[in-house]
Amino acid sequence: MRLPQAASLLALAAQVHGHGYIYRVTADNTIYPGYDIFIDPLLRPAPYRIAYGGGQTGPVYDLNSKDMACQGVHTPAPGLIAQARAGSNITFWWSRWLYSHKGPITAWMAPYEGDINDVDVNKLEFFKFGEETHDENGVWGTEKLLDETEGKWTVKIPADIKPGLYVVRNEIIALHFAVRVPPFFATFTPIGPQFYMTCFAFNITGDGTATPQGYTFPGAYSNNDPALHWDLEKGEPYPSAGPLVYVPSYDVELEPKPEVIISPTNNATADQDYWKAQADALAAQAATTEFFDSIGG
Repeated sequence: MRLPQAASLLALAAQVHGHGYIYRVTADNTIYPGYDIFIDPLLRPAPYRIAYGGGQTGPVYDLNSKDMACQGVHTPAPGLIAQARAGSNITFWWSRWLYSHKGPITAWMAPYEGDINDVDVNKLEFFKFGEETHDENGVWGTEKLLDETEGKWTVKIPADIKPGLYVVRNEIIALHFAVRVPPFFATFTPIGPQFYMTCFAFNITGDGTATPQGYTFPGAYSNNDPALHWDLEKGEPYPSAGPLVYVPSYDVELEPKPEVIISPTNNATADQDYWKAQADALAAQAATTEFFDSIGG
C-alpha cells in the first residue's frame, strides 16, 4: 500500500481543514485506525476502516439536514467492524480541537441488521449513551480535550444492551456562534450551533436484553431546544441537548483484555510510513487550529 506524495500534500490540506477529526478509536482495548481525512483518501487500494470514510472537518449547520446522521460525506461504508463487549470502554482520539469551539461531547448508538453497506443512516434509531458538558468550574469537555486528555474522550458502552451490530456516533456541538457571530466571520458563518460527528461500525457482545428508545437524524434535535441556542458568556449550568443519556440498569466487571493494535496498512513497513505521515498531518492541523484560536474563530 503506497502513500502517493502524502507528506507533501499534508500541510496544504491542513490549511483547508481547520477543525478536528477522529483519527483513531480504542474499543475494548483494541486500537483501530479512524478515517484519516488527509491520508486515507490517497491510499491505493482503499483501506478498510471501522469509520464511515470520506469524512470532512467542516460542521453541519442545519439540524434538519440528512447530514446530521453521519456527516455530509460518509462513504465508503466501514470495511471493518470493531469488536467490543457491553460494559467496556470506547475512546475517540480527536485531532487538536479549537478552544473557542466549546460545547457538549456526545456518544450515540443505533442497532442495525445485515450488511453495513446497505444501511441507510437516516433510518437508524440512535440512543444517547454518553455526554460531557462542563464541570462545576465551567470547564467544558472540549477544553479538557486540549488541556487534560491529549484529545482522547472515553465513554462506556451500556452493560445491559442487547448484543448485536451497532452504528456508534461521536459528536461535538460547538456553541461559540450559537447566539452571535463576530463581524470577521459573519460573511461566511451563520448564527447557530455547529455539529461535528463521525460514525463507526461495531459488533457488541454480551447477554443484555435492553433496547433503549432511539431517535433518527434528522429528528433527534429540535430548533426550539434552548440548549442549541446557548450563550456561553452567561456561565450558567448547561441543559442537555436532545434526548437524555440512557442509564443502564446494571454494570458489569470485565476481565481486562490485552492491548491490540490494528494495522492501518496491513504491512509493518508501510505502517511506519503511515504513522509518520499521520503525525505530520496532526501537527499541521494543530498549527491551523492554533491560528484560528488566535483570531477568535
